[in-house]
Amino acid sequence: MPGQIPQDFIDDLRSRVDIVDVIKDYVPLKKQGQNYKGLCPFHSEKTPSFVVSPHKQIYHCFGCGKGGNVFTFLMDKGGFTFVDAVAHVAKLCGVAVPQEELTPEKAKQKSLREKYFHINKLAVVFFQERLDSRQGKAAGLYLAKRGLGKEIIAKFALGYAPNAWDELGRYLLSKEITEEEIITLGLATKGQSGKLIDRFRNRVIFPIFDDRNRVIGFGGRVLDDSQPKYLNSPETPLFNKGRQLYGLNLAKAAIRDEEKAILMEGYMDVIAAHQHGIGQAVGTLGTALTAEHGKLLMRYTYNVVLCFDADAAGQEASLRGMDILRQLGLRVAVMTIPDGKDPDEFLRRNGQEGFSQLVKQAPSLVEYKLAKQMEKYNKNTVAGKVQILQALIPDLYQVQSPVERHGFIELIAQRLSLSETVIYAEMRKFQTKTGPTRFSKHEHEETAPVPSGPSLNAAVKGQRFLLKLLLEKPEMLPEVEEAGGKELFTDQFYQEIYQIYYLLRRSGHNIKAEDLITHIEKEETRQKLTEIILDDEVPADWARIYKDCLLTLQIDWLKQKIAEKNALMIEYEKSGNVTKSLEILAELQKMIQKRQSLVSTLVKVGNSLE
Repeated sequence: MPGQIPQDFIDDLRSRVDIVDVIKDYVPLKKQGQNYKGLCPFHSEKTPSFVVSPHKQIYHCFGCGKGGNVFTFLMDKGGFTFVDAVAHVAKLCGVAVPQEELTPEKAKQKSLREKYFHINKLAVVFFQERLDSRQGKAAGLYLAKRGLGKEIIAKFALGYAPNAWDELGRYLLSKEITEEEIITLGLATKGQSGKLIDRFRNRVIFPIFDDRNRVIGFGGRVLDDSQPKYLNSPETPLFNKGRQLYGLNLAKAAIRDEEKAILMEGYMDVIAAHQHGIGQAVGTLGTALTAEHGKLLMRYTYNVVLCFDADAAGQEASLRGMDILRQLGLRVAVMTIPDGKDPDEFLRRNGQEGFSQLVKQAPSLVEYKLAKQMEKYNKNTVAGKVQILQALIPDLYQVQSPVERHGFIELIAQRLSLSETVIYAEMRKFQTKTGPTRFSKHEHEETAPVPSGPSLNAAVKGQRFLLKLLLEKPEMLPEVEEAGGKELFTDQFYQEIYQIYYLLRRSGHNIKAEDLITHIEKEETRQKLTEIILDDEVPADWARIYKDCLLTLQIDWLKQKIAEKNALMIEYEKSGNVTKSLEILAELQKMIQKRQSLVSTLVKVGNSLE
């Protein structure tokens, strides 16, 4: 029975195809030395920074950072699923796609899952037919009152659940669907009499699709005063509302093209946005924003504009959402709808132009929080300045770009009538409590502490060099693993690359650097990997640099651990647990001695990474 595509076939196929020929269908390319160059298809630019390497079979944009192999390009630019991308390349190469045999259990699960999608599709047809019938007259009038035309209703596959106890259930049973399957998908429950009772009754129906355009669940809005006003499918084998975004199947191409997603709360907000030409709008299905939502968005963009209702609950949701997305590394802005209107109402009155203007004016996370804190505290008092600054420091700490961070610090300094030096000092105090950071000690040099050991820049260089070396010389993996393995990589993306590569190699997979891209899901991690692959080849004197590299990374790792242990010791001291505090102090002293010894060794030999 057909199953997954064998990895060996995928790797062989990638090496067969000429990535230049595939990308040329989307981007005009010119030969430049060994590589090809063109304007990036993922962001707007006037000077070409998009490089395609036929030798390494990868692409990378030095402007926006996008990178990958032929499959990720087709997925990112062509909108292919991974399976479709493999099939497309196989067709270009004139080969058939083989399938791995599934175990009987996995084959059964796959078959059942496919049947579940089929059942949900039948339910969509049922709801659409009822909307177009006499039964759906009130629902049709409601949608017309909300300003929705036939085209947008069809685009979102809207429907109507009739005011009957078991009409959907009987319809599905007539299609040879079992009661158990209907109940499992949350389309009905069993009453005390043992008969099916439809979950959705007398409601406008919003089918929920995954990003592969498959129906995974439903939302319904009442047409009378009954409660709840909105009702979603329960959790099922296909549906978890904390992991899905409404409208993503229709918005993903626009999100990529615009390099931005607009995140809303309700079904009607998303539909109204699309009807008015705002194609990158998606919704959270009426639930609180989760990290899973953020990870889903990261497949398509790192820029998100939150557009929640203007009431207090909506503003609170915006603040919670900002923190979740920020922690994932997304760039967040918040747009405020004027006069307390919801997005749907604003769009109907002001249209695409008015809404797009609000998107452009949306303040960043730091700017939005600064404004909110200044409403809460008096910036003209010392206590007020302290409260505002303490609320903003964690957000500044998470900003990746030094240029962007400095811009925010300038803004805060100006608004609070503080010197930038004070803000940098507060950031360093916060850093000592939380451990390592993206905040470089080289920023604002006049107050930076005297460095001890290798610089942050040397540690990052070391991690990058070590990965490059391992990709070219995998025989070094056991030695690196013994020296600390993934703990040597304090950069989360480099650590992820190392861990995936190490596990694949350990399992006996003779994987090349270019093939590793296929195994990495996170876009930003793939970007880091393509940068490393395009780096210069490992130099002839790599052994000397390698030794410096291990020393540097071990020192950097110990610095992290010392900060963590120190924070833990302080916590125990505060709680009065002297015994635990002394135990950790002893561990700390050993770590500090070891780090000092490594630093002395590195100073003697000279660090080639500095």
